[in-house]
Amino acid sequence: MGKNPEVLTRQHEAVNRRGKVMPPVNGMAFVIAGLAATAFLTRLVPLLESGTLGGFRGYDDAVHYAAGVHLLAGSIPYQDFVLVHPPGIAVLMTPFAALGWLVSDTVGIGSARVFFALLGALNTVMIGLLLKKWGHAAVVAGAGLYAVSTAATIAERSVMLSPLLTTCTLLALVALRSDSRLHPRRAVTVAGAVLGLALCFKLWAVIPILVLCLMVAARFGTRLLLRFVVAGAAACTVVMGPFFLASPRAMFKDVILAQLARTDGAMKDLSYRLGDFVGISLPQNALTAVAAVGALAILVSALMGLAQGFKPGFWADEFWWAAVAGATAAVLLMSMSFFDHYPNFTIAYIALCLGVVVGLATRAVSRRRKLLPQAVASAMVVGLLVPIGIHGFELNPKPLPGVNETKLAREVSEYDCVFTAYAYLGVISNSMSSSMHHGCSSIVDVYGTRMVEALPPDEPWLPKPSELLQVEQLRNAQAAVVGKSLAYYGLAPMAIEELTRNFVLKSGQGNFQVWVRR
Repeated sequence: MGKNPEVLTRQHEAVNRRGKVMPPVNGMAFVIAGLAATAFLTRLVPLLESGTLGGFRGYDDAVHYAAGVHLLAGSIPYQDFVLVHPPGIAVLMTPFAALGWLVSDTVGIGSARVFFALLGALNTVMIGLLLKKWGHAAVVAGAGLYAVSTAATIAERSVMLSPLLTTCTLLALVALRSDSRLHPRRAVTVAGAVLGLALCFKLWAVIPILVLCLMVAARFGTRLLLRFVVAGAAACTVVMGPFFLASPRAMFKDVILAQLARTDGAMKDLSYRLGDFVGISLPQNALTAVAAVGALAILVSALMGLAQGFKPGFWADEFWWAAVAGATAAVLLMSMSFFDHYPNFTIAYIALCLGVVVGLATRAVSRRRKLLPQAVASAMVVGLLVPIGIHGFELNPKPLPGVNETKLAREVSEYDCVFTAYAYLGVISNSMSSSMHHGCSSIVDVYGTRMVEALPPDEPWLPKPSELLQVEQLRNAQAAVVGKSLAYYGLAPMAIEELTRNFVLKSGQGNFQVWVRR
């Protein structure tokens, strides 16, 4: 049954009083601001130092930008090209694609990466806000870990999906927190809407959505749970609805069936995955110990949330942070799909739990809650974060070896239509937007397209549509930027034949070549 709004408000205030561990401390805003600045600089400075702000940052990064470039030019995801994720990232990238068209792809994708670095800073701020009732040391531990750890920085120097899920989920947690100033109706509406947006970026958003559905039901009852679900469904429909109506079967195949068929993490064992969670190369015993600390932090946070009472309506925020952390971590450790940036999906919630543990330990040392123990504990935490931050400052993936991206772009600048084997080659040659707006393009996601084409019914004896498309794109092109060997870098046999018959090799840099029409 639903609950009376006045009762809900009183209950919300009761959870606030019971969950309040430490009073606000002067200077907290400066601490959080400093951590946010650290997060932003940790993400941005390595890009500037390496000269790769507008260059190579990985495969997925360029695919997401390319989706925005195609959408801006009137090419619709699912209907006109394969996109194995919901369309939110294509929509988000359109303003940056517009910059790419008006100025250059270097400026367009570089601006998008600055935006993601700012998202990292925003996520750091929200972690600090959620932990501030636990004191300075807790904020430094939780928000500081997120600010500098490899698990966070690896995805927030690029155009990736997991930071967007983190931002939306943290916004929901901030809206629903026990000391929120929002009325319960407004809080669940905001939380539902931002989680609906999260689902528009990556389907893994369903995990925090389910956990927070339970949180809303426990705290506010079924009536506001319905409001939460409706707000999320409305936000999701606004973004995804038009694309689904345009091509429902293709969208279902790209977004749902292709993801269910993924097995690219099947051979990555638990030790391998934990290594990416930690982000630092460690011996097996040390890796196991760090993983145990993380699991213990989740457990302690859950117990602290339950300590306020066994009725679900009075479970404190810390329990729900632990629930999201545990659920997302478990899925990542068992998923059939796994890459090195995936731990970014859960590091924020693990950081929250770690902050709870540090806050609890600091309170135990200083029952009078004096500032000195907080300062000492914060300094100790900073000392522990320094080696983590040194490693997190390292750029990953590395710049392309032997490739001068400015020179590569100069070599194709005279051509209006440039074919590229992968989307990131269109970025580093600064030719993607120009080619698209001159009526010629390249496949947005070669691997994703092959995943979809491998779904049953699969007829291996017939040429794939993507193979024929590559041939057609090469026939329209004046130049091509490809990798060697040609087959390894995404070209189908028919496309290789078209390239070698009608183009001549102009130059090469590292593993990449520029071919021009004979």
